[in-house]
Amino acid sequence: MMLDLRRMMLLNDLAELGTVTAVAARRSITSSAVSQQLRVLEEEAGAALFRRDGRTLRLTRSGEVLAEHVRHVLAAVDEAMTAVAATRDRLSGQIAVAAFNMAVPTLAAPMVRRLSAEEPDLRIEVRQEETGAALRLLRQREIDIAITCHYDFLGDDGFGGMISEILLVEPLVLMAPTETHLRIRKFGLAALADSPWVTGAPHSGLDVAVLRAGERAGFTPQIKHRLLGAQNMCDLAATETASAIVPRLSIPAHLESLIVPDMNLDNRTIRAVVRPGRQKDPGIAAILQTLRSIAASALPAPDSLSAAS
Repeated sequence: MMLDLRRMMLLNDLAELGTVTAVAARRSITSSAVSQQLRVLEEEAGAALFRRDGRTLRLTRSGEVLAEHVRHVLAAVDEAMTAVAATRDRLSGQIAVAAFNMAVPTLAAPMVRRLSAEEPDLRIEVRQEETGAALRLLRQREIDIAITCHYDFLGDDGFGGMISEILLVEPLVLMAPTETHLRIRKFGLAALADSPWVTGAPHSGLDVAVLRAGERAGFTPQIKHRLLGAQNMCDLAATETASAIVPRLSIPAHLESLIVPDMNLDNRTIRAVVRPGRQKDPGIAAILQTLRSIAASALPAPDSLSAAS
């Protein structure tokens, strides 16, 4: 009996993550479905692959051996796809890219525009997905490249086993009503201790960034508004009734006058992530090279902030 590749991928996940619940979350299916598929895989393998340890499902020696071979199999599948792509006399085929919201206008769309002109036979599919979902799709082999963002203060980036490349480090900046800028320059962020703020959902990256900045300045920000998406936060900050800490690339040119320069806030890192064995695929390599080029000029020059203020 042949072993099913998708079931083997679940075994690989279990070996990496340790619990059926975590595997189910990664694959966006129920825990019972994961357990059922793993039992079928055990029947296909003709050996005991798991043992119960309380509520935890652990790999037996047979399971560990198979999981190690599965890793080689999955890597070989990617390498085979890359090798086939390399035999073509021109860039062609389809590459699927998932990008978080702000990466679509700043990176993905310019990349598609450029490569559509330079490599018309290369078909690029773009999906908007938040970082966690994009990484999940990448591991599930439903996409080929994930463009992700990770706030540098949030710990583990979740890229285990993947190949990631930093495209740019994007600073977080302060948007504040123009009437407060002189006070902020004199007293720092503490000048906004009694002012309203707009930020993201509780415990989101931008929410944590605001709380961290306030803590460093000795106060707890008075969060009045919570919105989804940095661009929406910028729009509300544009009313000059609330301050915000947002990624630099989310601020449109006509709102740059609201930026208070030189605040030395946190950063987020934007990366391109691929599976091992796929980064040398000619189509993927062309996309990565184009993303590098676009990212290199994505951020405004530092002195433009001072000019805007």
